Amino acid sequence: MRHPAPFAVASVIILLASCRPAALAPSAPDTPDTRTVLSFLEAYGRRDLDGMMRCLTEDAVFQGSGGTLAKPQIRAFFQATFRKHPDLRVEVGALTVVQGAIQARVKVQTDAIWADTWIFEMRDHRIHAYSLASGKR
Repeated sequence: MRHPAPFAVASVIILLASCRPAALAPSAPDTPDTRTVLSFLEAYGRRDLDGMMRCLTEDAVFQGSGGTLAKPQIRAFFQATFRKHPDLRVEVGALTVVQGAIQARVKVQTDAIWADTWIFEMRDHRIHAYSLASGKR
């Protein structure tokens, strides 16, 4: 009689590998800055607001078409988003570094699906500013 354990172990390994929300593109160096961006986006996918906020500088801002949000407003925005969309799902694509800024492809699914490139500016290995390539939020 064959044991199902090898199949079960392989299935779990494949599942865990497919759940990893982000990976560094070959052109993106594995640095404290890129790891911070990954941590922020992974926390977003887990709806871990405190984890997200730890990745931001105290004077961090989001720069969007509707104006600039300071860190307390960023927190309030994501808090409201998590309440409004309890089934929110986040898929993070590969990160790249372009002219010193870290760019990540992010797909968010709520009652709609949208994808954009998030652009992060870093200071002291924390996110100082971020925006969307489309200019929208």
